[in-house]
Amino acid sequence: MNEWLAAAPRAEVVHGILGVAVSLNDLADRPPRALADGETLELGGRRVRWIDTSHVPHGWESGLLFEETTGTLLCGDLFTSTGHGPALTETDPVGPALAAEAVFHATALTPGTGPAVRALADLRPEALALMHGPVFRGDTTAALTELADGYDRLLDEALAARAG
Repeated sequence: MNEWLAAAPRAEVVHGILGVAVSLNDLADRPPRALADGETLELGGRRVRWIDTSHVPHGWESGLLFEETTGTLLCGDLFTSTGHGPALTETDPVGPALAAEAVFHATALTPGTGPAVRALADLRPEALALMHGPVFRGDTTAALTELADGYDRLLDEALAARAG
């Protein structure tokens, strides 16, 4: 990050308020910009909205960006998949994501995980830009809802196994 800041003197690091407070203020060579939940940032022809998603998929400072002009949800580690594939797809991203979750157990499964992912479905994105996978164009609302349902099932199974 700091090498990037040194190479681009007018650039700034942007994250949600919590991420800036707990990490980036201490790590960045220049003060980062903290975005409030729902705040938008104009990027010269593009506009991104910061969405707080605490613990979804990981730490309490988690958040995602929604690029409003194209309707693209930048998913971070949601829908992680393994292996190689095309850059763009209309193939189901949920099955591979739940298979990767079974291997890595990387998602913070809490009672709030499913509802947070369903709230992302309410955005009705045109595309899901997956960090560890292709850009998905298809029924994004259904994919997000199915992922939320899958996380709910995994949480229920984990709680049942612990109780039993």
